[in-house]
Amino acid sequence: MAYTCSVCNQVVDGDLVAFQDHTEDHIIDVIKSKNPDWVESDGVCQKCVEYFRKQIKGEG
Repeated sequence: MAYTCSVCNQVVDGDLVAFQDHTEDHIIDVIKSKNPDWVESDGVCQKCVEYFRKQIKGEG
C-alpha cells in the first residue's frame, strides 16, 4: 500500500509508523515542533522517524 507521508510529502510504500511507547513521545514532540500542523494520527514514514530520531540523538 502506498501513502503520502504527512511530514515530508513523499509517496512511500508500506504502513504508517505507529508510536507506541514513551521514548517515542520525544520523536513526536520534535516532529510537531518542526511541523506545527502535523498531528500524530496523520502518520509519518519510516524515513522521517529515523531522521527525527537522529536529531534527538544529536547525529543529524
